[in-house]
Amino acid sequence: MNTQLLAVPSGTVDFPFPDYVITLRLDRAITGDQNCRLDHLGSRDETRTKMAFTFPSDLLPDDVTRLVNLAYEEALRCFERNCSMAAIGMCGRTIETVLAAFYAKQFGKHPSEEQNPPGVNAMINRLRKEGYRFPAGLKERIEVIALHRNMAIHGNIVLPSQDEARSTIYLTKDVLQLVSQGDTNEAAGNESLR
Repeated sequence: MNTQLLAVPSGTVDFPFPDYVITLRLDRAITGDQNCRLDHLGSRDETRTKMAFTFPSDLLPDDVTRLVNLAYEEALRCFERNCSMAAIGMCGRTIETVLAAFYAKQFGKHPSEEQNPPGVNAMINRLRKEGYRFPAGLKERIEVIALHRNMAIHGNIVLPSQDEARSTIYLTKDVLQLVSQGDTNEAAGNESLR
């Protein structure tokens, strides 16, 4: 196989399947017989090394933390199988679970217990009204994820691409990291959602 690959000028050979393409790539920097690597978009290599994230256990109740990690893991599994709508939907679920837990912590009840349960933007606005300052860029990232989730889930006739799912997953990871890192609220003297 290495000999055949060496003959290809680009150093790559594509093996198309109905839902994805596997690319065999020659890495000339690696010497010997180990210079071929199997790659494809949404590969376990990408999801397990670049997208992987575990939400820390000390920020939310244990059952909520498990649910956040389960939803995010499911988004990665859907992405690996080229199920873009499902991956984006699970990213939305992940973020909504975190936001709802912070909302419940701040207001003493889960948003689903409200007479008119708030959506993502309403939760964000109510938290801001109560003095919570979102870390820079967090609110905007959450809004973009919510937009992609709504377009993927609510009957849009345009199906999301694998690249759209990828970017939504990376945004979700960014949000989880921002939420789990230090926050500006404690320094400002405001009630922290942590």
